Amino acid sequence: MTQEEKEKVINCGAFSYENERMAIVLDWETEEVDRMMKDKKSELYRLYNKGLMLSEYVLMTKLFEMAKSGDIKALDKLEQMQRKIKDRKK
Repeated sequence: MTQEEKEKVINCGAFSYENERMAIVLDWETEEVDRMMKDKKSELYRLYNKGLMLSEYVLMTKLFEMAKSGDIKALDKLEQMQRKIKDRKK
Protein backbone atom coordinates (compact mmCIF):
# COMPACT_ATOMS: atom_id res chain seq x y z
CA MET A 1 0.00 0.00 0.00
CA THR A 2 1.40 3.39 -0.96
CA GLN A 3 1.61 6.28 1.49
CA GLU A 4 -1.15 8.05 -0.44
CA GLU A 5 -3.40 4.98 -0.14
CA LYS A 6 -2.68 4.77 3.59
CA GLU A 7 -3.73 8.38 4.04
CA LYS A 8 -6.90 7.75 2.05
CA VAL A 9 -7.76 4.75 4.25
CA ILE A 10 -7.23 6.81 7.42
CA ASN A 11 -9.51 9.49 5.98
CA CYS A 12 -12.13 6.90 5.03
CA GLY A 13 -12.10 5.76 8.64
CA ALA A 14 -12.42 9.34 9.85
CA PHE A 15 -15.46 9.78 7.58
CA SER A 16 -16.92 6.36 8.58
CA TYR A 17 -17.08 5.30 4.94
CA GLU A 18 -18.50 1.87 4.21
CA ASN A 19 -16.36 -0.65 2.32
CA GLU A 20 -17.86 0.05 -1.10
CA ARG A 21 -17.20 3.77 -0.85
CA MET A 22 -13.65 3.13 0.40
CA ALA A 23 -13.05 0.79 -2.55
CA ILE A 24 -14.10 3.55 -4.94
CA VAL A 25 -11.79 6.08 -3.27
CA LEU A 26 -8.88 3.62 -3.46
CA ASP A 27 -9.82 2.36 -6.94
CA TRP A 28 -9.82 -1.22 -5.61
CA GLU A 29 -12.31 -4.05 -5.97
CA THR A 30 -15.00 -4.00 -3.28
CA GLU A 31 -14.48 -7.71 -2.64
CA GLU A 32 -10.81 -7.09 -1.80
CA VAL A 33 -11.70 -4.33 0.64
CA ASP A 34 -14.39 -6.55 2.19
CA ARG A 35 -11.89 -9.37 2.65
CA MET A 36 -9.24 -7.13 4.18
CA MET A 37 -11.69 -5.41 6.52
CA LYS A 38 -12.75 -8.79 7.91
CA ASP A 39 -9.13 -9.49 8.89
CA LYS A 40 -8.52 -7.51 12.09
CA LYS A 41 -4.77 -7.95 11.60
CA SER A 42 -4.72 -6.40 8.13
CA GLU A 43 -3.08 -3.06 7.55
CA LEU A 44 -6.27 -1.76 5.91
CA TYR A 45 -8.36 -2.63 8.98
CA ARG A 46 -5.84 -1.03 11.37
CA LEU A 47 -5.52 2.17 9.32
CA TYR A 48 -9.29 2.50 8.94
CA ASN A 49 -9.77 2.15 12.69
CA LYS A 50 -6.97 4.62 13.32
CA GLY A 51 -8.86 7.20 11.27
CA LEU A 52 -12.11 6.41 13.05
CA MET A 53 -10.53 6.77 16.48
CA LEU A 54 -8.58 9.91 15.61
CA SER A 55 -11.70 11.64 14.34
CA GLU A 56 -13.57 10.66 17.52
CA TYR A 57 -10.68 11.98 19.58
CA VAL A 58 -10.61 15.35 17.80
CA LEU A 59 -14.37 15.76 18.06
CA MET A 60 -14.50 14.70 21.70
CA THR A 61 -11.61 17.02 22.59
CA LYS A 62 -13.47 19.96 21.05
CA LEU A 63 -16.72 19.00 22.80
CA PHE A 64 -14.84 18.66 26.10
CA GLU A 65 -13.40 22.16 25.73
CA MET A 66 -16.85 23.54 24.93
CA ALA A 67 -18.41 21.68 27.87
CA LYS A 68 -15.75 23.05 30.25
CA SER A 69 -16.78 26.56 29.25
CA GLY A 70 -20.42 25.81 30.13
CA ASP A 71 -21.92 24.58 26.85
CA ILE A 72 -24.59 22.12 28.04
CA LYS A 73 -25.34 20.85 24.52
CA ALA A 74 -21.66 20.00 24.06
CA LEU A 75 -21.68 18.13 27.37
CA ASP A 76 -24.75 16.14 26.28
CA LYS A 77 -23.14 15.28 22.93
CA LEU A 78 -19.90 14.27 24.66
CA GLU A 79 -21.81 11.94 26.98
CA GLN A 80 -23.66 10.43 23.99
CA MET A 81 -20.36 9.74 22.25
CA GLN A 82 -18.91 8.17 25.39
CA ARG A 83 -21.92 5.84 25.67
CA LYS A 84 -21.63 4.93 21.98
CA ILE A 85 -17.96 4.00 22.43
CA LYS A 86 -18.71 1.92 25.53
CA ASP A 87 -21.56 0.13 23.72
CA ARG A 88 -19.23 -0.67 20.82
CA LYS A 89 -16.88 -2.50 23.20
CA LYS A 90 -19.64 -4.90 24.32
